[in-house]
Amino acid sequence: MKVLIGLGKAGCEVVKKFSDTHKKITIDAGSELPEFTSPEHYEEKLTDYAHLLEFEEQECYFFVCGAGKVSAASLRLLELIQDKKINLVYIYPEDIMLSPTQKKLNRVAFNVFQQYARSGLLNSMYIMSNEEICSFLPYYSIDTMYETINEAIVNVFESIIFYLDEKPMMGSHHEAKEISRIRTVEYGEFKESKKNMYFPLDNITETCYINIVNEEDMKSNRELLDLLKNKIREDNENNILSSFVVFKSDYQHSFYYAIRFTHYLQEK
Repeated sequence: MKVLIGLGKAGCEVVKKFSDTHKKITIDAGSELPEFTSPEHYEEKLTDYAHLLEFEEQECYFFVCGAGKVSAASLRLLELIQDKKINLVYIYPEDIMLSPTQKKLNRVAFNVFQQYARSGLLNSMYIMSNEEICSFLPYYSIDTMYETINEAIVNVFESIIFYLDEKPMMGSHHEAKEISRIRTVEYGEFKESKKNMYFPLDNITETCYINIVNEEDMKSNRELLDLLKNKIREDNENNILSSFVVFKSDYQHSFYYAIRFTHYLQEK
């Protein structure tokens, strides 16, 4: 079981959609926190909120979007759990949808969180782009857009959190360099050469391929292992340090998740 923390409206909506196998903590303005008119007030006036983040587990995932004023409370809240292994998931909003104030808040938060990651305050910072996710969603409407995006984010992290704790039938889990804390996720399918990147990460330096192989491919696809190995060879030729694991599944098709790593600051 992992602890999932959602801050702000977007973060809370994502966390609520996870399965109940996890411990879920939601924190938003106007409920768990006061509602301030200025983002600076969330840094200056928050006191005695340690009870919101009391948990014994050593690892957590912290979901937040930087466009909301309440995201300014992040530093105060993260300080309360600085002894934990914190994996921050930054939901990057579509720029064209933001007001000038929200654009500024997002820009500041995005840069600050990356600095947190580089300094080691965060174990990792995963970046999820609303715009990129919309580009490969099969269908959504104005009414369902954010709900559909949130479901896509949850589906990815439900799987990644599960498989990173499981022992693979082949390969070894990737041991990233300590500096490689800025990350995103890619989803791909082998038969269709399908590939969806959840954020256009620049200067990728490492990759972990989590391959989910169905029973038919496990038994009869003689080309699949060579395909998996070739991905590693191609990455090595591009100076990307990569590894892969294989899990057997009951799904109808085979697919993979790729965790992409870098230590370079991202600009969006």
